[in-house]
Amino acid sequence: MAVRLARLLLWGLLGAVLGGAGALGYLVYAYTRDLPDLSAFERLRLTATTTLYARDGSTLALLASVEDGRAINRSLVRLSEVSPAALAAIVFSEDRRFYSHYGVDPVRLLGALYAVLTGDLQGGSTITTQVIKNTLLKELAQARTLERKVKEWVLALELERRYTKAEILEMYLNVVPWGGNAVGIRAAAEAYFGKDPAALTLAEGLYLASLIPAPNARYQDLEGVRRRMRRVLDEMVREGWITEALAERAWKEPLKPRGWEVRYDEEGNLLEARLVDPEARILRSVDYRLAPHFVLEVRRFLEERFGKEKVYGEGGLRVYTTLDPRMQEAAEKAARAARLPEGADLAIVGLDPETGEVLAMVGGVRRENDEYNRATRALRNPGSAVKPFVYATALEAGWTQVTLVPDRPMEFKDPSQPGGVWRPKNFSGTFLNREITVRYALDLSLNLPAVYTAQAVGLDRVAAKLGQAGFAVRYAVPAIAIGGASITPVDLAAAYAAFVNGGYRVAPLLVLRVEDQAGRVLYQAAPHRTRLFSPEVAYQGWDLLKGYVYDLGEKGLAKGARIPGRVVGGKTGTTNEARDLWFAGVTRGLSAVVWVGRDDNEPLRMGGREPSSSVVNPPIWRDFVAEALKGRPGGDFPPPSGLVPVRVDLETGLPSEKGVVVYVPEGKVPSGRPPEESPALPLPLPLPLPLLTPPGGGL
Repeated sequence: MAVRLARLLLWGLLGAVLGGAGALGYLVYAYTRDLPDLSAFERLRLTATTTLYARDGSTLALLASVEDGRAINRSLVRLSEVSPAALAAIVFSEDRRFYSHYGVDPVRLLGALYAVLTGDLQGGSTITTQVIKNTLLKELAQARTLERKVKEWVLALELERRYTKAEILEMYLNVVPWGGNAVGIRAAAEAYFGKDPAALTLAEGLYLASLIPAPNARYQDLEGVRRRMRRVLDEMVREGWITEALAERAWKEPLKPRGWEVRYDEEGNLLEARLVDPEARILRSVDYRLAPHFVLEVRRFLEERFGKEKVYGEGGLRVYTTLDPRMQEAAEKAARAARLPEGADLAIVGLDPETGEVLAMVGGVRRENDEYNRATRALRNPGSAVKPFVYATALEAGWTQVTLVPDRPMEFKDPSQPGGVWRPKNFSGTFLNREITVRYALDLSLNLPAVYTAQAVGLDRVAAKLGQAGFAVRYAVPAIAIGGASITPVDLAAAYAAFVNGGYRVAPLLVLRVEDQAGRVLYQAAPHRTRLFSPEVAYQGWDLLKGYVYDLGEKGLAKGARIPGRVVGGKTGTTNEARDLWFAGVTRGLSAVVWVGRDDNEPLRMGGREPSSSVVNPPIWRDFVAEALKGRPGGDFPPPSGLVPVRVDLETGLPSEKGVVVYVPEGKVPSGRPPEESPALPLPLPLPLPLLTPPGGGL
């Protein structure tokens, strides 16, 4: 009887085992018949953070990618780019038998199966299965189901067959979420400690490893994380991964994750821990180390050229920019120290006059998180800063710096003005009522001679030249001679470059090269130069700008721009009611512009009075340029052939031993007779265009 009962029990047990095996087999079949094709792993596209580099190779900014509708920060790393101490901490903490199992750890698997039988569907994860969970099975990542576990185990076995342990570990480090918007160890190292993963210590690696199972919750519990770190350190010593001395050194390291205020005793015990800024670990979608407005302009360029899907949906671009960190720091320092009118902001741009490469850019300084870039977006009237182009157009037409031009009243029919007449005025409200040289007219920044010159040369010709230089000109009207056009600070710097590079207007350039994650070049910049003036005309324009800075000594309107040991030239500009203040200047190695104004375009006031650009802007320009070019050559430019220096009286243009040296074309050297005057103009002059909107001009 007993034997028979034993046989029945044996057959019953065998049937149960076979039935369980069959049921388990069916479940495995059911769960794995629609597994993702692992070959998709080869084509798996991990989004990655785009990195912007300055011209010296330093990191300028990070642009977060977008994954599953949210901005994440992930920069892909190689194993060689992670410190060995951090790697050991993470592997030991997460999967200490990683190098001895085949994707599924039998020890942890038995524990996981026991947990399943007791109703807990956690446990059993290895580094390999976590790679699967965070990539091919992302849609099931938060589901605590037997289906997810079975699929993970099967796919993990196949992943181990196809890839080396080093490759799998590298994948893991790039896909594991670390809380907040940090994905991957590079983002985690930056988010929690503000450093590169290669610089992580053993203690920092243990901290990051302790966060992995529940990063957002554990970040809030530093005391609990410290207890886990102590336990793991002791286990690492016990299993021979590290020495006891190394463990004690790691424990006593005063670990301070971002956002926490902490205090330790000499033994490494946590005496006080307070979370003061929970958002400190959140990496910004645009994380810039320098030049925020420049970075945003580069981001705009990338979006326009490659599309948002490429920039954010895929990311991982390496963008090599033109920015010079030293020059940028000089610009930002000058901007912070600037004395500005009430409610005003500013823009500073410095670019290479030969290539157009933007070396420094400040788009504003008065507001936090201000994305409005005044350097590239503020299309404003330039005031008298346009006059060098008017006179250069006249030089192109055969005039010289000593050609005489009248400073007398004039008027134009204009229905928009009181009495239907526009009467341009000089900034002072007075006039000389005689002829003076072009050079002297610019030195004094007189408006009437500039309008006379534009009329004599031809308004259409001047308007066309301004358009080629980058000015937005609506109508060929007399007012364009004193600022009746519009331009941005960066475009004005690009236009002024023509005076020192042989006559070329350069296109502003911010990005030199763009590469994808594999190092393939997607974009390679080439400087774009447009002929604006001949070398002879350009040099005479430079000579005029130089005269504006030096001719009148302490009475000069741009004396504040002078830099000891460096030859500079430039021009101020002030529009009606001082709504815009400018200084555009050039020197060896740099074309730079400083603009000051209000975003609402209201008149500027400084101490209750209307400020002048000659007082506000040149000192800012000088502080920037002097620091930016410190230690670099600062001499004058050699004249092209065909020009000769002559010393003349500044007002009359007659030869004078006590006069100033100016460059004129051979064959046009002034004699003892008065120089040739500009063509006579009838007064008043009718305006053949619909309306004139005079912007002023002045200094």
